[in-house]
Amino acid sequence: MPGRLFPVGGPVSERDIVDREDFIASVQTRLADGQSIMLAGPRRIGKTSIAYEVLRRLKERGFYTASVDFFRLSDKREFAVSLINACLENRTGIRRTLDVLKDRAKTIAGMAKLTVKFKDLEFSLDLLQDNSDENALLEYALDLAEILADRDEKNMVVLFDEFQDASRVAGGDIYKKMRSHFQNHKNVSYLFLGSKEGMMKTLFANRKEAFYRFAVVLPIPPIPEDSWLAYITQKFGEQHIKADDKVIREILQKTGGHPQDTMLVCSEIYYTLLETGEKTITPEYLRLGYNRALLTLAQVYNEILDEIGQRTHAREVLKRIAAGDRVYIKRDNPNEIKRALDYLITKAVIEKSGRGSYKFVEPMFREYLLREI
Repeated sequence: MPGRLFPVGGPVSERDIVDREDFIASVQTRLADGQSIMLAGPRRIGKTSIAYEVLRRLKERGFYTASVDFFRLSDKREFAVSLINACLENRTGIRRTLDVLKDRAKTIAGMAKLTVKFKDLEFSLDLLQDNSDENALLEYALDLAEILADRDEKNMVVLFDEFQDASRVAGGDIYKKMRSHFQNHKNVSYLFLGSKEGMMKTLFANRKEAFYRFAVVLPIPPIPEDSWLAYITQKFGEQHIKADDKVIREILQKTGGHPQDTMLVCSEIYYTLLETGEKTITPEYLRLGYNRALLTLAQVYNEILDEIGQRTHAREVLKRIAAGDRVYIKRDNPNEIKRALDYLITKAVIEKSGRGSYKFVEPMFREYLLREI
């Protein structure tokens, strides 16, 4: 479809998930067998697309599924309501079941001690009133998946996206509280996603943390260049656009095969061709599309730069890496530089590529910085 040739800005459909079949099948098999999984990596690398596809396939097999994105939540009550709605949707088919029930309750009894029954599942709408006990609501929410799965004789998979933000949303003790509930669940497995890789690894690999060894940590494999080549060739071919292997490999060299950046560059090349009526990707159209994509990403990169600029030496160190300069110089305190490097790695801006050497997770971010220096 014109305008959707290369999807950007959110999870993509199965058709546009490039060469992840073996990984998706592995995650699906493990979750179906009752194992919980943790996937971590920077934003916009396709974690959520993979996770949603896994849930879709499990749902087709008769599993109950639910998903909660902590990035979109602001407090404990909102988390509890979101989780309850996600679980109840399996029975009601309604995305925001509690909102519908509240509206109906107001017309029936002003919500005065009203209890709603879904078959054998009772829920007091008193819990949804503004002055109700949010901790009681959360306790109910954390066990609801297991209750539903047990009573309906189903297996269930619950997805938590941006899981490292749970403490921001629900307080520092939320991980202990969640673990105390989840460890007793027999019919539910959990899929945890997080964009702050360092924090996620600490949560699941540090023996002092509540979720230590609760889930298997699976690295998301990179997409092979040949798989990208086949996908991009096919997509442009659907619009009768000619793209030879050399020009596509140059696209991949510029994006580093980063999933969202690659999609964005290809999308901008496509729109450039659409606007001019051309049907062949030349080096000039590649350059125009790439520059347009870089302008689109400028806001993202500026937000990152603003954030890391608050950390001593972090922005300066990042510019040195971008320029290929030495990271450590004599006038600097080496401990401060090390802390800046660790911070940038935790933020998934850079990654270690060898002893004393680092590279950008997104090559386009490096190019943006070089143009700004």
